[in-house]
Amino acid sequence: MSRNSIKFSLVLAVVAAAFLLLAAAVSAQGPLFIIEPATLSTETGGTLSIYATGSTGATFTTTTTVRLVGYGILSTHYVNPQALQAIVPPGLKAGAYKLVALDPFGNELDLGTVQLFAPPPATATPAPVEPPAAGQPLLTVRNYRIEPAQVKPGQEFKVYIEVYNNGSRAAENTMVIFPGGTFLPVGENGHVFWQTPINATFIASQTMRVPSSVSNGVQSLQVNLSANDFSGAHYEFPQTLAVEVIGASSGSGAPTGKPEVLIEDVHTTPAIIAPGTPFTLTMTLANRGSRTAINLKAVGDASMVIPAHGGGVATWDTLRINQTATLTLPLLLKPSKEGGRLGLPIALTYSDYNGGSYSGQQTVGIDVDTSLANRPQLLIDGYRTLPDKISPGDSFTLTLDVVNVGGGDAQRLTLALGGEDGENLGAFVPIEGSNVSFIPHIAANGHASVTLRLMVAGNAETRAHNLPVALAYDISGGTREKGTQRVSLLVQRRPAFKISFYRPVEGTAMAGQPFQLPIELVNASSFRFTISELRASGEGLEFMGESSTYVGPLDPGGSWTLDATAMQMEAGTAEVVVSVSYVDDLNQTQTYSETLTVEVLENSFPPEGVPGESESPLEEPLSFWEQVGRVFKALFGLGS
Repeated sequence: MSRNSIKFSLVLAVVAAAFLLLAAAVSAQGPLFIIEPATLSTETGGTLSIYATGSTGATFTTTTTVRLVGYGILSTHYVNPQALQAIVPPGLKAGAYKLVALDPFGNELDLGTVQLFAPPPATATPAPVEPPAAGQPLLTVRNYRIEPAQVKPGQEFKVYIEVYNNGSRAAENTMVIFPGGTFLPVGENGHVFWQTPINATFIASQTMRVPSSVSNGVQSLQVNLSANDFSGAHYEFPQTLAVEVIGASSGSGAPTGKPEVLIEDVHTTPAIIAPGTPFTLTMTLANRGSRTAINLKAVGDASMVIPAHGGGVATWDTLRINQTATLTLPLLLKPSKEGGRLGLPIALTYSDYNGGSYSGQQTVGIDVDTSLANRPQLLIDGYRTLPDKISPGDSFTLTLDVVNVGGGDAQRLTLALGGEDGENLGAFVPIEGSNVSFIPHIAANGHASVTLRLMVAGNAETRAHNLPVALAYDISGGTREKGTQRVSLLVQRRPAFKISFYRPVEGTAMAGQPFQLPIELVNASSFRFTISELRASGEGLEFMGESSTYVGPLDPGGSWTLDATAMQMEAGTAEVVVSVSYVDDLNQTQTYSETLTVEVLENSFPPEGVPGESESPLEEPLSFWEQVGRVFKALFGLGS
């Protein structure tokens, strides 16, 4: 074998190995295109929806056509750079057909295969077939609006439609297409919304342009809605909207044509923007009209952005027909709770050499990250008062614990009790300082405590008081973040009960003998309290008779008594625990207790039945004359 033939064989082997590796890599990545439905009937044909997945990197254009290998070019409709629709006619032979996308230069792109099945032949006695479930998706335009409401020739406007599925099946692969006609779509005119459940709605929008040749009056705007159901059946729902055109030329010989400035490309630096941080918006503008545009100005929507420096206006002197210009806007994104891909409206104003003035608004997409990874977020993690319970007229200390749960540092924190201006302090009055505290810095995942001295107004209502706390702090980029959180302070009436014996008990208590406990409760506070029970108890004490009583409402200065009888077998100090059960301001039963002491003496009388001691009978009380007789007997030595 010659040397040349050996080299050729090696080249063929290397090429074959490269193709095998490429095929393995493609198969590992999954399908590059999705064809729905994958099967059709040869009797009816149908509409195919072709989607380019993110891994292919391929995009479609308005000139892309679909070829069914073995049949020819199919009727193709461009939806957007990732979606096409192709119509397969009925009557083709059954089998697997290869689909190929063609561009105007003859380049081919393999899309996949579709299977055509012939219907089964009719039989004399067909078996009963379960009919398909009744119903279908039904898409309608329930509401729409035009901005501005009246449009002029040469002007751009935006149409918003609310699409409603009024059918009995979910709509699959839902599409909204603005095909043009009287009005021209700007940008992509096809929008895919995938599945729309029964009774669900979604909003679609499209920027349209009014051609200069359109006359005044109400004109029709065509909207095509389409969807499949779960069985693959395809449905079309064409709709028509009314748009009022004003200001059309009357044909008086005025200059024809006008400039038309479009934003054709845009990017931001950085690519992903965080709220409160500055960024640069770079736009590529092109004049696609028929006249030169002069004195061009571009301004960002003030509800979303503010100028990072300067006046926030980008200008361009002269933009000729089909010429492009690059404008930059240094902006700062306002704090926002919404993240993801957001639309930023850009207002464009310009004029022409004949004195005509033009204005419009276009929307550019920006990527916003609202996560807490790079910015602070302050929360009041806890709070407490000293003392724990506060009453009208009390002074107390309020401590607030602030924690930074975000990923960035918070600078120059001001904490204002009762709101920024302290207008909502209510029944609380700052003492030893104002209602505002300052913390210079709280690091990410850090915390700080703030202490304020307050007083409760004497006429404050006894309830839970909701107290707002306004927080304001700087985040990166110099933006000041503001927010309000709330704490709840419970103001309760504090009881002042005085418990004592209302008559002396010293020397009246002896061991083993019952003794009286004349207990008195006095309401020494300035509030009425409802007392459910006044009770006496004590360790080592045996109570005879009632040891508790119901009191009820007790006014300020009012009193109540409990006459209890107790006995202690051993001499010493007896501790009498007097408990007052009352109802607080939250309708909860609370208990207040005090301890009274009684000295129990030794019993000086001998117990019954002791030998050697006689029991003296009790003497009957003497009458008055018997007592007089005893006095005379004693005087004369006749008796005692």
